[in-house]
Amino acid sequence: MSAVPSVCLVHLVWAPLGPEPVARFVRAHRAVDPGLDHRLLVVLNGFGAAPVPAETLAPLRELEHEQLRLTERVQDLTAYRLAAEHAAWADRLCFLNSHAEPLVDDWLALLDARLSEPRVGIVGATGSHESQFSAAARPLRPIRYFQYPPFPNPHVRTNGFMIGRDDMLALAWRVGRRKRSAYHLESGNRGIVRQLAARGLEARVVDRDGRGLPPAEWPGSRTFRSGAQERLLIADNRTREYERADQARREWFASVTWGDAAFARS
Repeated sequence: MSAVPSVCLVHLVWAPLGPEPVARFVRAHRAVDPGLDHRLLVVLNGFGAAPVPAETLAPLRELEHEQLRLTERVQDLTAYRLAAEHAAWADRLCFLNSHAEPLVDDWLALLDARLSEPRVGIVGATGSHESQFSAAARPLRPIRYFQYPPFPNPHVRTNGFMIGRDDMLALAWRVGRRKRSAYHLESGNRGIVRQLAARGLEARVVDRDGRGLPPAEWPGSRTFRSGAQERLLIADNRTREYERADQARREWFASVTWGDAAFARS
């Protein structure tokens, strides 16, 4: 009997988006080879007690997978935590949100290789330096001051990332029903990257060449909102938004995400 793969790939299906994101993920998963043995766990979120529409489930028949249906509608990061608790057999988990689309062969293997390096606690396809404090309107800043670090605020975007299961379950993972609470966990003072840093673990963005880039190199990485994003490993709705934008809009996106570094390293 073959060994159970130690990597769990978690894909989130968010009911309000309908069937097209599911079909896009399945097409991508079949078109590009992940390069690493894994088990696929599909998390069905937001469907309530109603049956999941047949057109949503139909593309998944092409992939060997397990389904985890959540009884309550929750934020993505809460769904990820529930998936990690469910996948007790896994050593590492890779999470892809509903918009995620792997772009190149070996994408999962590249993430796994960089996560396996000493002192690396989390890897992602994209990162950002954006600060919810620095970007806030002045009246909101006294509140945001206690919630978010000022710019630059390096964090891995949770559209596509990989982490060890034990490391993830050791983190304080509090997410309420509002989207703002998910931002706190992604990029706040007690966010994922900062909690890992307190334990001596670092964050890396992995590009399609397999390089594990530290936060100082993210602005020039040509992954998220950088250059033409030609080294991007996994696309999502935000990377597609940048891709469709004209030059002026791209520069605005880059300035919000990277500040002056967007232009110094482009």
